[in-house]
Amino acid sequence: MLPEWQILSAVLDVHSKSSASKFIDEVCWRTYWKGWLELRPSVWKDYISELAEDRERCKKDVDYTQIITARSGIAAMDAWTSELIETGYLHNHTRMWYASIWIHTLKLPWTLGADFFLRHLLDGDAASNTLSWRWVAGLHTQGKVYLAQESNICKFTAGRHALEIPLATQSAEIKTSQKNTTPRILAAYDEPIPSGRVGLLVHEDDLSAVNWLAASSELVAVAGMLPLAAYQKYGIEEKVIQFRSDCMRSLLPEKAEIFNCPKKVAEWAHLQKLDAVIMAAPPVGIWDDLILDLESSLAALGLVVIKRRHWWDAHFYPAAGAGFFKYKKLIPSALDKLVDQATNL
Repeated sequence: MLPEWQILSAVLDVHSKSSASKFIDEVCWRTYWKGWLELRPSVWKDYISELAEDRERCKKDVDYTQIITARSGIAAMDAWTSELIETGYLHNHTRMWYASIWIHTLKLPWTLGADFFLRHLLDGDAASNTLSWRWVAGLHTQGKVYLAQESNICKFTAGRHALEIPLATQSAEIKTSQKNTTPRILAAYDEPIPSGRVGLLVHEDDLSAVNWLAASSELVAVAGMLPLAAYQKYGIEEKVIQFRSDCMRSLLPEKAEIFNCPKKVAEWAHLQKLDAVIMAAPPVGIWDDLILDLESSLAALGLVVIKRRHWWDAHFYPAAGAGFFKYKKLIPSALDKLVDQATNL
């Protein structure tokens, strides 16, 4: 709902770059994760394949069943599980502690933990969630894992959570088929917008497209799409779906419709006599198959789907092929552009 550039633009209205540098870095981590996965789509596909295998292998695993139902007997984990299920949110520190205990102490498959989070988090994001779990597991950066420490948990929870079990001091042995493949070359998404009637389709991964894409062309119609079948396929909880639906409704024009499948979008495009549909390029993840179905459905009517990438993502994604600290060098120039845009409003 709030893209990185909008958040940081608001931050820079009241804080200097230096005083807000830590917060700026944290926000830019989300762009880094999305860019990293965008450059390596096979990592998501491998995760989905491995998840299916782990789910089948562990479907009768008592430890797994008890932890996802807040009945593990570990008070802290059960409290966090309950909070996640009830609110759809966990603090970032808690997410790291939880993943570390899940992987290294309880020796449960990281894929199942990532899946559990993705199904319940209101801000669930294929890149940030999957790659953060891989990072904790030690799969993202060779030789680096994250091991939760009881002293750290006690300090940042003000002593509310004691651990009834000793935490792992060494990383678990992770068996995985995943590899960090060579980054691909990103599509430019510079196809010209044809003259005629153009409609905007908004998806949940970039609701801000209502603003930045609408400014790029003359639109005759706007609609949204929430892929319910895909949500069901990935087990996304109803609370999360409703949250995203409410967010989309709050940002779309009052009379704009929200569709749940490519077929309905094609019917809308036909009814509106559109010559093309423009949309923000969906990131790697749940939309992988959907975008192909959407393009096919519209192609059957002689229509094209024109994808665009916001300048913020286009600026950062190509630099996400390696580590964050190399990528971080691009932050100052992006912030300068935000400031210039605000000044020229």
